[in-house]
Amino acid sequence: MRAVLIGAGLTLAFQTPVRSADLLPPEPAPVAIGGGWYLRADFTESYLLRPTDAILPDPSDPGMPPLVRRTLGHEPGYGGGVGYRVTPWLRIDATLDQRMPAGYSAYSSRSNFATGYNVEAGRLGVLTGLVNVYADLGTWWGLTPYLGAGFGFAQKDFRRGYTQTTCLLDACDGNPGIGARTAVARPNRSVTDFAWSLTGGVSYALWAGLSLDASYRYVALGRAASGSDAYGGRTRLKDLAANEVRIGLRYTFADSIGALPSFRDMPVMWSGGNPYETGETTNP
Repeated sequence: MRAVLIGAGLTLAFQTPVRSADLLPPEPAPVAIGGGWYLRADFTESYLLRPTDAILPDPSDPGMPPLVRRTLGHEPGYGGGVGYRVTPWLRIDATLDQRMPAGYSAYSSRSNFATGYNVEAGRLGVLTGLVNVYADLGTWWGLTPYLGAGFGFAQKDFRRGYTQTTCLLDACDGNPGIGARTAVARPNRSVTDFAWSLTGGVSYALWAGLSLDASYRYVALGRAASGSDAYGGRTRLKDLAANEVRIGLRYTFADSIGALPSFRDMPVMWSGGNPYETGETTNP
């Protein structure tokens, strides 16, 4: 009886074709290398708010009027950063943003602009580096609104500063004639101090880890100043801030891995081992 069983087993073994795929180990589960990390690139339009004059009153010249019509222009900028998604709703990133130099101007007049006036002006460029925390508030139809806050530094570069008197009446400054006098240059100066921001925005998932991001940001920038001119005067500003509109792209590595083709989707050729045998193509 034992011989019969052994013979039947050998006959069954030789009649069953050997499939090469049966000898392969199971396919390992994919590993999301760099999962959660993302890169971002942003375009920014910065609307700098009216600054506060930080020059202290001169006790030797109590009649000197304060600066009025203080204005800063709005300029575009660009930036980028790297971030990490901590949880499905919480993420952090670090960003650098450079704004183009915005025009600054302010006026003063001892005669209330009756006989003449003085202008001080320059160009103010701003670089910020911020660490930001965001809370994603859910996703509807591909749109994900979020709120965020950040802190870091702001570097303000005051360039091409000057002051200039213009006479509306003859000899308003003791010199004959009317019109603009020779401008007095003020040296360039850079000031770096603390900055913070509040953000609200929405992102839209495009494809393969790429998202379109649009947001509003309020950023507090601190102080700025020029160097002192030949007469000891300089520009000093405080309470600098900006309203910013930002448009950008985010590329998330974890999402892009899921979009890559899988080996499980490729056809497999079953073979009995004979190189001249016609195999059967199937998808397991």
